[in-house]
Amino acid sequence: MKFFTELKNTPIFIGVFFLSIIIVLGIVEFGFLKNILVNYEDNIKQVAINKTTLLLNDIKSISEKSVKSLEPQDHKFEASVKAISDYDHRITNVYLLDADGTTVKSLNERRENPHIRQIVIKSVRENSREVTISQVHIDPVLQTNIVSAVIPLTNNTVWLGIDFSVDQYQREMIHEFANRDYKIAVLDAEDNPVVWPFDSDQLNRFARDHKEFYSESQQYNVIHSDIGEPAWRMYFFFKENNFEQFRTITILFLVFALYCCLYQLLVELWGVNSVKTYFENIDFAILNQVNEGVIITNNSGRIVFANNTANEIFAQRKSTLVNIRLKEILGHLEDIHDEKEKAIMFTLKMPDKFLEAIHSPIIKKGKRLGSLTVIRVDIKEEKNFRIVLNKLVDIIPEGVVYVDKNHEISAANLMAKCYLGNLEKGTSIDVVDPRLAEFIYENIGSGTVKRLGLTLYGLSCEISPVYDDDGVYAGTLVVLLNDLESDQKNMGKMLK
Repeated sequence: MKFFTELKNTPIFIGVFFLSIIIVLGIVEFGFLKNILVNYEDNIKQVAINKTTLLLNDIKSISEKSVKSLEPQDHKFEASVKAISDYDHRITNVYLLDADGTTVKSLNERRENPHIRQIVIKSVRENSREVTISQVHIDPVLQTNIVSAVIPLTNNTVWLGIDFSVDQYQREMIHEFANRDYKIAVLDAEDNPVVWPFDSDQLNRFARDHKEFYSESQQYNVIHSDIGEPAWRMYFFFKENNFEQFRTITILFLVFALYCCLYQLLVELWGVNSVKTYFENIDFAILNQVNEGVIITNNSGRIVFANNTANEIFAQRKSTLVNIRLKEILGHLEDIHDEKEKAIMFTLKMPDKFLEAIHSPIIKKGKRLGSLTVIRVDIKEEKNFRIVLNKLVDIIPEGVVYVDKNHEISAANLMAKCYLGNLEKGTSIDVVDPRLAEFIYENIGSGTVKRLGLTLYGLSCEISPVYDDDGVYAGTLVVLLNDLESDQKNMGKMLK
């Protein structure tokens, strides 16, 4: 308990805890939803299979019952055939056929049915005593979809054939199993459509063994099941719901969030950023008021705080010091510093001066939390130097203007303001004198002093580009000389 009270990462612990619970519950919930979807699809398949199985079983049972009603009649067929047609409302015709498939007698006086003849010949060849069902075909008289069933009588010389209408079955299947989320198709043993929920032209391009089917820019997952003998094949078209992709993306996102929290937590537990807790009761704004540069780093050597003075010292190198590594500005100081060492002092070389600095580890209860670097700046000497320099610039008889790298007035003495007018800080040099501005642009990379006459003001000037220690252009120094008029007089004498 003491560990948790001292640790200041309770929000991260809470985040990891709840994210872990959410991920576990999410996986369980997604599994539950997946089972619901699977059970939903299985129920649809089972209902459709049961309905189709019931149709085929009805055809077989009615055919077997009809044979039994004929056999005891001793060839008194006409009354029996009439009675058979009343067994079921789906019966459209009844036939008596001989062994070569020739129709001997039919209820509707239609002498031949080529589909019945084919299955009779097939049954005789296979010596089958079972009910044989034909492929789906259209009754030429009634123009309805029918299937024919044949079964031999006991003497094997006469066969009974019955036509069954499947129109009602087709209507029920389309009505119950054709919506925007799923559809069902039924093909007989010869791949003739018993039920087809799409346009008829799509049947020709339907690949029987494919797992996917596209209709009107909609993807369907295809599952099939075989029913009866000879087998009718049922195809189940379930609309693609992208559930697996959604589940995968969601879980990956949650795992990534958990990883980020765990990473931050481990970083804190290992003490990489624990230096912040050392100053938990200190207002960092106080450190901005001191004259020394103050830099605080964590155990990975990354700066977690730098006061204003430190940022000013390294302003030419980095715009901000926070989140950069200490070695980027001080070299590999951390590499040679032992955790058990005390503070070390060193001299920091800057472009224009040397600064003294002290570097010390931050240790709390025997554990290193980070390091503290303090850079001593002689502000008083620098201020005095600036005062002297500014005084010198103000009292010289020449006008002095400094134009920064953005071509704006950075500083100007009193004489320059007398010559060129009001030179406000931040004013573009193009506004002051376009010709002078153009001359400065042209000589940015010259590296030497250039002279230019400003006839508009009766002056001449010398410009000198200024570069930093890395050779990068920093600005231009313009010195205004009031000698243009005397130069013109001397030139006139020479011409005479």
